[in-house]
Amino acid sequence: MLEEHQRNLIHELAYLPEHVPDYVQAVSGAEPFLHESRVCFLRQEHLILVGYPLVQNHPIANRQAYLSACERFRPSTVAVIAPSLWSGDAPAVVGSRDDYYRLELPLLRPAAETAYMIRRARRELDVSIGHFGKEHLLVIENFLENRDLDPGHQEIFKKIPDYLAASDSARLIEARRGDELAAFSVVDIGSADYAFYLFSFRSRLNIPGASDLLFFEMAELAAAEGKKAINLGLGVSPGIRRFKEKWGGEAFLPYFSAVFRRKRSDNWEPIRRALMALQGRGYGHHPAS
Repeated sequence: MLEEHQRNLIHELAYLPEHVPDYVQAVSGAEPFLHESRVCFLRQEHLILVGYPLVQNHPIANRQAYLSACERFRPSTVAVIAPSLWSGDAPAVVGSRDDYYRLELPLLRPAAETAYMIRRARRELDVSIGHFGKEHLLVIENFLENRDLDPGHQEIFKKIPDYLAASDSARLIEARRGDELAAFSVVDIGSADYAFYLFSFRSRLNIPGASDLLFFEMAELAAAEGKKAINLGLGVSPGIRRFKEKWGGEAFLPYFSAVFRRKRSDNWEPIRRALMALQGRGYGHHPAS
């Protein structure tokens, strides 16, 4: 488990949402630890290793950190996310390849078309910090019903209520037309320098410009909280990448994932699902507004 000074260190240095203990713990049900400047999470005999050291350019390489973590925790399986993979001491199931996107703050003036969509949406919608309830759950359920997602990706969306309930740093920003929920986003401010843009959904009201308005307000909130940048998550798909890039988001860190199966285990499905769930971060609903 993490000691208070370790949590403070993570808050000071985190630049990925996977560094934030409350987020991964809610998704995976695993307990957070700090090992060789890497955040990791243990659930029974299964380990998640975040191979992005809090202290960048840390002298201990990821492969060494992985091996020493295996000695410390004795896991059957190790799910890894890292900027590059290495030859492990166990068979590996290689997952996805992507990039993290970052947006520098303060936000630059949006392009004319985007600015118009924001003004259009603002005429119909009021934006505020909200609290998760039945309306938000129905929006997520509708999202899942209309997409053919594998169980791991579904898992992360189903865990959003647990994450919001457990986290002191997560913020739900919502847009409403009167009493009707039009859209909502989730951003985590649990780092000294970064905000983490995690989810965004639109309801069936389908108000033009709602996604752009929420994104703009989220960036304004992050800047007001003193953040220097927003980690926008993974590219995930061409549509989501286009949404992030039109705001000025740029790829800044490569992302690879794999699961190393160190010894036979009849119950490694939870770690596989947790890794798939983390790969799904950045999905949300980012239609062209």
